[in-house]
Amino acid sequence: MPGRKWIDVDLDGLRKILERRGKEFAIYELVQNAWDENARSVHIKLSRPRDGKSELTVLDDSPEGFRTLADAYTLYAESYKKSNPEKRGVFNAGEKFVLALCEEAFIQTTSGTVFFSEEGREETRERRATGSEFSGTLRLTIAEWEQMCNAAMRLIPPVNTSFNGQSIPNRKPVIEFETVLSTIIADGQGYLRRGNRKTRVRVFEAFSGEIPTLYEMGVPVVETGDKWHVDVQQKVPVNQDRDNVTPGYLRSLRVAVLNAMANHLTKEDASRTWVREAAGDGRATSDALRRVLELRFGDRRVTYDP
Repeated sequence: MPGRKWIDVDLDGLRKILERRGKEFAIYELVQNAWDENARSVHIKLSRPRDGKSELTVLDDSPEGFRTLADAYTLYAESYKKSNPEKRGVFNAGEKFVLALCEEAFIQTTSGTVFFSEEGREETRERRATGSEFSGTLRLTIAEWEQMCNAAMRLIPPVNTSFNGQSIPNRKPVIEFETVLSTIIADGQGYLRRGNRKTRVRVFEAFSGEIPTLYEMGVPVVETGDKWHVDVQQKVPVNQDRDNVTPGYLRSLRVAVLNAMANHLTKEDASRTWVREAAGDGRATSDALRRVLELRFGDRRVTYDP
């Protein structure tokens, strides 16, 4: 029923809940929205804290910008991304959660401008010809700022993306392969369902000091501690905080990576827990299993016992 108001949101309470995720999620949410809108370049700026406050700005050149200005502040509105497994958004909630962290903010896009302050929300007709700009004031410590800076450089951008004037590296995958993985997609009535779908998976070497991580279309989801960064090119079925997956999903992904990357394993790799578990799964190929056994036990892995 349009206009009905059943629920109020305590922004201070929501802010405290969101901060458990680490404030770097603010960068991830804004950047992935820009990537989803077919931007060709995205520029992120995060000022060093002064008096405990920083300014976060994300600017993109998406041709359409926000299709509807109300999408900037309407939580859980219907999203066209729900039906496309190769778009990152599902719940139309990303910018709203970022706004909950901000003391004040504004969003300017092709459909208008909206300001957020202690007095509330104000819309104007001022608009951009293309693209969108989000700017918000966050309370940050130096430690939190440093963590967000490091997190931004972990992104794997599909388009030109910079952070504080420095280009985020466009990494070259070691290999790209196809496999079937679980994902989330809306049915004809807009209800979200889980199902299996063929997708591309990209495997990257981890830079020095990085922990190998599972990515969703360039955005870190959860550190795995395996051998490589693994970037799934469709929606990953994550938990509500968007920072983990089920053990079953991770096992399926590890089996697929083992099958594709067995020849890249070392003797030390073959004894690691994720490799041994993936090799013991019935979906592991005979070639992958043979490679793991050779690395662990050599040519004499089977001998006669008199």
